[in-house]
Amino acid sequence: MTRAGVLPLLNRYRNHVELRNGWTPLAALKINNLAKTYPQRGCADVHALRPMSLELEDGQVLAVTGESGCGKTTLLMVLGGLVVPTTGTITLGGRVLDGVRPDQRDIAMVFQHDALYPHLSARKHLELSLRGGGVMRSEVGGRIGSVAEALGIEGCLGRKPGALSGGQRRRVALARAMVRTPGLLLLDEPFAGVDPDRRSSICKVLKDLWKKQRTTVLLMTHSASAAADLGDSVVSMDTLYKNEHSEI
Repeated sequence: MTRAGVLPLLNRYRNHVELRNGWTPLAALKINNLAKTYPQRGCADVHALRPMSLELEDGQVLAVTGESGCGKTTLLMVLGGLVVPTTGTITLGGRVLDGVRPDQRDIAMVFQHDALYPHLSARKHLELSLRGGGVMRSEVGGRIGSVAEALGIEGCLGRKPGALSGGQRRRVALARAMVRTPGLLLLDEPFAGVDPDRRSSICKVLKDLWKKQRTTVLLMTHSASAAADLGDSVVSMDTLYKNEHSEI
């Protein structure tokens, strides 16, 4: 396993020992004065993400609500390393992520539009997610089978995205992120493309998996009902912007 793969595991073990011995564990996620501004020539700058600070505990699920254009997706992209912030720092499990590549952050992200590869089967998507993550080859099949069964896609693993329904593609995207048990899971509109009658069952499955894996989750949605169903805590982007420092 590479050093980049070992560090997140060491940080998680350290937090576990601190908690077991009654010490205060490090925040799983700490955001300090994070902002993203796009300079514009000849007109006002675009503030895609206004300054905010936030802390999440290990295993906490925070749902953030807000209208389109308020910065929800930008925040996720910055956390995932896909967009470089203008100001601020991000710390995950005590590890500062400044300049760290997206694939070395121990973060998984589910985009609003799934972002599946059209030429790969569902199984290949999950295998690709596990590649280079320190998972023994003998464990890959079991990990994939477990999360696929939980999300009800075990019968879809051999099919490519074009042969899947919108709800099935969404569940494949969720499985791809969760099969590797990341230090932080980022979700953008988690129920996009999912039929309303399946939302409650998927919601229960997700919450059970997150509790079992002790997954720290930050999810963005414009739906108050989705936020209430999935989140341990719910906060609006406006509240995060107004508070200089937020410990949810």
